[in-house]
Amino acid sequence: MNSTVMAVHRMWTAGWLFVALFLTLSFPATIFAATYADIVIKGKVIDETGEPMQAVSVAIKGTAKGTTTQQDGSFTITAADNAVLVFSFIGYANQEVPVNGQATLNITLKKNASQLDQVVVVGYGTQRKSQVVGSVGTVKGSEITKQPVLTAAQGLQAKTSGVQVSAQGTPGAQPQLRIRGVSSITGDANPIYVVDGMITSDITNINSADIESISVLKDASAQAIYGSRAGNGVVLVTTKKGKMGKMKIGFDVYSGFRSPTSKVKMADGKAYAQYTNEANIRGGGSAIFDVDTINHNTDWFDEITRKGIVQNYNVNISGGTEKTTYFFSAGYFKDNGIVKGNDFQRGVVRINNEYRLAPWLKLGHNLNVSVSKTNNKNNEFTNAYRMAPSTPVKFANGAYGFEQNLSVANPVADLEYNTDYLNTLRLQGNAYLDFSPIKGLNLHSSFNFDKRNNNATVYTPAYFVWSGQKNDSSMLKMGRGNSFYYIVDNNLTYNHTFNDKHELSVTVGYSAEHNKGDSLNASVKGVPNRRNLWYLDQGDLTNVTIFNYGQLVQRASAYGRLTYTYDRKYNLSGSARRDGSSNFPVGNKWGTFYSAGLSWIVTEEGFMKDQNIFNDLKVRVGYGRVGNDNLNNLGVLRGISIQEYYYNFGGNAYSPAQAITYDQIKDANATWEPTTGVDAGLEFTVLDRKLSGSVNYYNKKTEAYVNVTVPSTYGDADQTVYSRAADVRNKGVEVTLNWNQKVNKDFSYFVGGNITFNKNNVDKVRGNLQLKSGSLGNGQIVTYTVANKEIGSFWVYETDGIYQTQSEIDNSPHITGATVGDFRYKDNNGDGAIDDNDRIFVGSYQPKVYYGINAGFNFKQWDFSIDCYGNAGNKVFNGKKAVRLGNDNVEAKVASDRWTSTNTSTGTPRASNSIPTPSTYFVESGSFFRINNITVGYNVPLQSWGGISNLRVFATAQNPVIFKKYSGYTPELPGTAVDAGIELNIYPITSTYMAGFNLTF
Repeated sequence: MNSTVMAVHRMWTAGWLFVALFLTLSFPATIFAATYADIVIKGKVIDETGEPMQAVSVAIKGTAKGTTTQQDGSFTITAADNAVLVFSFIGYANQEVPVNGQATLNITLKKNASQLDQVVVVGYGTQRKSQVVGSVGTVKGSEITKQPVLTAAQGLQAKTSGVQVSAQGTPGAQPQLRIRGVSSITGDANPIYVVDGMITSDITNINSADIESISVLKDASAQAIYGSRAGNGVVLVTTKKGKMGKMKIGFDVYSGFRSPTSKVKMADGKAYAQYTNEANIRGGGSAIFDVDTINHNTDWFDEITRKGIVQNYNVNISGGTEKTTYFFSAGYFKDNGIVKGNDFQRGVVRINNEYRLAPWLKLGHNLNVSVSKTNNKNNEFTNAYRMAPSTPVKFANGAYGFEQNLSVANPVADLEYNTDYLNTLRLQGNAYLDFSPIKGLNLHSSFNFDKRNNNATVYTPAYFVWSGQKNDSSMLKMGRGNSFYYIVDNNLTYNHTFNDKHELSVTVGYSAEHNKGDSLNASVKGVPNRRNLWYLDQGDLTNVTIFNYGQLVQRASAYGRLTYTYDRKYNLSGSARRDGSSNFPVGNKWGTFYSAGLSWIVTEEGFMKDQNIFNDLKVRVGYGRVGNDNLNNLGVLRGISIQEYYYNFGGNAYSPAQAITYDQIKDANATWEPTTGVDAGLEFTVLDRKLSGSVNYYNKKTEAYVNVTVPSTYGDADQTVYSRAADVRNKGVEVTLNWNQKVNKDFSYFVGGNITFNKNNVDKVRGNLQLKSGSLGNGQIVTYTVANKEIGSFWVYETDGIYQTQSEIDNSPHITGATVGDFRYKDNNGDGAIDDNDRIFVGSYQPKVYYGINAGFNFKQWDFSIDCYGNAGNKVFNGKKAVRLGNDNVEAKVASDRWTSTNTSTGTPRASNSIPTPSTYFVESGSFFRINNITVGYNVPLQSWGGISNLRVFATAQNPVIFKKYSGYTPELPGTAVDAGIELNIYPITSTYMAGFNLTF
């Protein structure tokens, strides 16, 4: 970021501070002091059936003061004797009640409030749902906490349309989110998370129990207020805050265990030996096993896994007065994982306080401190898949078992000999000021920060299993990483209603981001195998390797939004943001992003008053442009080097001379990766508001960065340039339906679902795109991204049966070395040869459809809920099955069904030790349907026994069942845009069974 931008930022910040100080001194508190006496008001809130209502919001109109009702519906609040109290609860009509000096108020709330009056969190503020012109999905925190997950990102699965969540089984890992398809090909395709104003890419430090709500901004008209950071979507996380009222104390505890959701049945010891002998003989060798002497049948998957214990403990304290509200929480989470020795631990403390110094001035702060420790282990599932079952874990003499004819490490020994710890300290939070000098005008100034410290220790002792698995000298690796990221944000918001029909809301602001980090890594040999001596100076200091690097990224942004509402029927909203980023070269640092949208509340029209179909009906449309500056391979400051070369400048000998060489051609116009899109939607409630739903259409295009081949200007060969040369389009339809009904005071139920249809396509390429990827690590690749196909499409040979005779091979195009029992491949281009020109595209990992189903009921003290999730229309590549390096184990079905001279009617090829050819044989359906979560709870009727206001006990099963066609561990295979969907080094998804309780005082 140049000095001019930073100078402007400092001037802007100083200006806001001066304005705040001036106005604070200019408007003494006495001007705003209440002129009426305060009284204590008590009462009770019930519903139409006479049942008490808990957690109803009771607010003093025109102020931020308020409280909530207790389990028995009671409340206590202090307010002026002429104040107006506003009672609100989701699904019920808001009720405004004048105090008129009354000390007791009993309120009955009526159900079926218009959903369009609900408040929705949007960027830099809130709006009524009727005013939102973009596509925003909202999930309550209570829905997230039902699941035993590390991060709330996982809890979004199945909860909102347009959001695809790919889970990972690794302890401590954050799941991968894709919002309305994959847009970026080679850049970062992940959305940003905004936690109470703090922008981040990782929310594994946030305790799910501390989350109030999550809003997902899905289209450009909703995202544009975040400009350059919003290209892949925005997830707004709002954490819990204290509310005025007496202190509340809550405990949340659960514990359980994890186990693999599904396994792959491998060949047993004798079947493996027979297969391997046959493969060696067919390859011109000899048998290496005496099958009759095989007496071991090791299940290597079972040997490296265990029942992984998961535990979670949380305590929170909240409350407040008219002057101060507070929220404190502390939590501990531990996930042992299913791999022996692998675990993750996290401790979190959160403090959210707010101080009202005057009716027009309040200060607040949020602080989240997390400490985590990860005991990493190498991913041994690949070794366990390939290792010989005829080999024991340990021989009779106690030495680790090995198979010298197999280039695979003993996975149990590998777990034992490798130590890898990662300790992380992370401080994230903000401090803010809200200043309201006049009615409707508010200045919000905040400082948001994210400080991280990582310490890694990796130690491998000297050991010997066999010549293919050994370490001659111990190795210690130490890593230290530090980063500090902050955002200074100042904005003004003005809200005013003219003549009871014209509502105007204007927000303008400026923010500056600074992200600086450094890393130091060092390694040394010869350190003793004693943990208290794991220091670099304990090793051979004559052979130390040190690597150190740093980074600095700065951004500056000016933004604004205007929303106009007429007669609560017609809404117009537009936003604009001007962003500058140091990621781009001089001249291209700045970009402009914008949006505009309209919504029409049809049911507010006079001609809809007499109809009995729609309770609410809203139509909206929006258009916008957002960006992405988190791109790989730009290298705008690299690519030219000065070195010595030997040239003949007319003399009799070559002599050295300095010369400039171009290492790679750079795009001098490198700038933002923009996404433009249109979104249209219909939202409704019908049948006395029991049924609600929405239908959305979206169409967005991203000008994506890719490597394209261009004719060489320097040298003899063509070169590649990383350029914004591909147009990626995602378009689709989302449908959401939800039914809620309270049958009587004892029984209510709900059922709902959402489904998303998405089509991904590389529309156009400027230049020659040659993006082949999906490496299997054995010289083969399986994905190819080209125009008019999906990103990361699988590109393989097409099988056409199995050769039964030598004459079939001799009289048809074939791959060199083909023998009877091998796959026959189609000569798709008819040129008489089998080569890459015959490969075909067979789909990609991106599903054409993904969906979620939710249902549940409440009966007296019992509650039950079930969530399901699935997708269809995508493909996955069984990479572990396609990687055979010689004498590896095989799946039981491969061993039993393989082609032999007596088993010719099969689709499985002969036993072979050759590197498999990537083909349609390894491409399988990625469709699945999974029961995501089942929860049963019981509210113990304690009648406030011992000061306890609520006690709920529950049992939960997460991912207990999956229905899939795929033969591997899991069809959920996240990865980069061009590498996803390949099961190669996967950590299997787990099922979790647990029980716990929620206790409130």
